[in-house]
Amino acid sequence: MKHKIIQAATAALLAGMVPAAHAIPTLSFSVDGGPTITCADGAVCDTNASAGVVTFSQSLGDFVVNVSTGLSKPTLTTGAPLIDLNTVNVQVTGGAHTLQIGFSDTGFDIYGGRITTDYGGTLNGIGASLDYSAYYDAGNTLFGQGTLIGGGSSGSGAYSGSADGGWSPNADYSVTEILTLTTGGGMTVFSGDFSVNVPEPGTLALVGLALLGFAAAYRRRVPARASASRP
Repeated sequence: MKHKIIQAATAALLAGMVPAAHAIPTLSFSVDGGPTITCADGAVCDTNASAGVVTFSQSLGDFVVNVSTGLSKPTLTTGAPLIDLNTVNVQVTGGAHTLQIGFSDTGFDIYGGRITTDYGGTLNGIGASLDYSAYYDAGNTLFGQGTLIGGGSSGSGAYSGSADGGWSPNADYSVTEILTLTTGGGMTVFSGDFSVNVPEPGTLALVGLALLGFAAAYRRRVPARASASRP
């Protein structure tokens, strides 16, 4: 019996020493509705060696410049941002095209926070437009689009926006960003940064404590001022 207990304790200790597995953040690309090209963290197509960072830099048809970087855990840890997609895409010649870029990861376990999305950048090109959306999926599926967090659209020029998708799920979930760039043909230059955020409850608690501290200090100062002003 004693031997079995020791074996069980040893197994539990070894299990605790094994690093927790994490999902593989993945970029996806599709031109004019054609076959989807995916690039996962650590694959041959990924030019960034850091875990949790995947960078794809290849021309796609008339998009001669296509540099996209997705960041996720374990590089990002606080939930602010939870994931981030940065991309620069340039079409020099050719006709009208549509480029869809996606970024997704699974296994997020930051619960109890407001899940939001923020985005901004520039788009220059005649007849060019952009559509962006972000999702979380309680089914924890890569590129799952269970619940819309928010997004927006823009024509040529500078753009920015944000949206609040409500409270994050209370079990592991996936997060996906999808942007669709439509060009009118000819020179088009697009750059943007897109993030999904769920600040850790600990971070929110620190903010709350700081606000309580400011309130307490204010309450102490108000009576002191009132006493000083009396004759």
